[in-house]
Amino acid sequence: MLVAATAEVRAQGRPPQHDPALEALALDAADLQPDFAADALIRIASSPKIVDPEWRRDLLDQAFIRAYGVREPYRRQSTIPIPPDSRQGAEQLAFTTSLTRVSLQVRAAQLMAFSDPAHARELFEWIDLDLVPATCGDPLVPSVDEYYSALSLLARTTFGDDRAEALRFLSLYLWRAHLPSEIPALARALERFRPRPDEAPFLEGVFRWVLIGGSSDARGFSSAALDIVSRTAALHQAYRALGAGSVRVLDHLRPYLVAQLNAPRCSDSVAELQTPATFNAAIQRVTDDEEATPIDPDAVRPSRMLGVARIDLYWQTPEARRLHDDALRLRGTSQRPVSEAVRRTTEWRNEADRLLTEVEQWTGRREPEERDYFYQKSMLLEGLVDLMLPGPARTRAIHVFVEFMRRADADRAYRALWFAFLNRLFETARAGGRAAILGALLDSHHPVLSFYARLARVVPMR
Repeated sequence: MLVAATAEVRAQGRPPQHDPALEALALDAADLQPDFAADALIRIASSPKIVDPEWRRDLLDQAFIRAYGVREPYRRQSTIPIPPDSRQGAEQLAFTTSLTRVSLQVRAAQLMAFSDPAHARELFEWIDLDLVPATCGDPLVPSVDEYYSALSLLARTTFGDDRAEALRFLSLYLWRAHLPSEIPALARALERFRPRPDEAPFLEGVFRWVLIGGSSDARGFSSAALDIVSRTAALHQAYRALGAGSVRVLDHLRPYLVAQLNAPRCSDSVAELQTPATFNAAIQRVTDDEEATPIDPDAVRPSRMLGVARIDLYWQTPEARRLHDDALRLRGTSQRPVSEAVRRTTEWRNEADRLLTEVEQWTGRREPEERDYFYQKSMLLEGLVDLMLPGPARTRAIHVFVEFMRRADADRAYRALWFAFLNRLFETARAGGRAAILGALLDSHHPVLSFYARLARVVPMR
């Protein structure tokens, strides 16, 4: 429809007109830092108000180039529980923004596929993963699921009837996978490609050789082991449903698992203890008895034990702990917050107003790092905004929160974490109080806060 609309306008001798609000936002996005600029340009390009595919292509090209200036190369996450009120939990929250080079470039390439499929593939070819194995001291491991999801989508949808080229494209970039944390996404990509029966054996062979060439990564394997088994079992079932003849996907997985289980292991990991039983249950569920050999749990032993994940808990300094405890009492100690009737009482409102004042005046000088102070104060302010009922007190809490974000030195060290709390403010706005929150952001005179408030009025935040 976009192409048809543009063609009609050009047939009348007039160039396509850009939406004035979107055009102004696109111009202002150029002045933002690379991660915000790339994210904003992609959001603008996704608007259905754009009728000129050439302009959309230009916006996405700009976003792709700006993403090269982003500090974080790719997302990291963990499948093991991490306390949210910890330095590692704050880091995991920051990665939910997807303000990383790979995430932003994948978004640009994927959206480009709707306007220019061939150019979308060109962009994708320029995305460099360059993943580094995790360490046992860090619970977060590389996560590039979006990369393999986009690869599968582009291979499936942008080649028309040329299946040979689609297979070549898919297999070429699947060979990049080498870390355990990539294997579940790779298996999912192979399944979502929806191969024909005669194509499945070739892709099964690609999967096998990727496993053979895989790297050892103790933390990455402990984080992904059970997901590797479940996703590979799903791939096995999908290929069997095609009627592709003998399917040996799980059989190819067995030596990979045994090699990883016999490699060095993180001392705090328990996933390896569950992996043999999980694999054995999978082969009984989705294969014939003779197709795959079970793993004997007694036959696998780690070559040596490594370190444990470090967790740096928050609310450890006296002032931070006191403010946290006061906020907890104000909210109530049960799973659900105190009732609305309680929050309407004068006593509760006075306590909330007192706590807001104390949080506003808290300087965090005793906190080990500026990032720690920012996370804890943001959590306290966000909690107060959520708890307070609409009215002058809540409006004040919103302005205190926005002012704190305006003054925070969200440099390259924790810019994504800063953006995570901005996103959460927009989530609060969707739940209620949109006018007050957008108004406070617009009045902040902060280039990023005010820009995203304007953008939210034209292109809804994710």
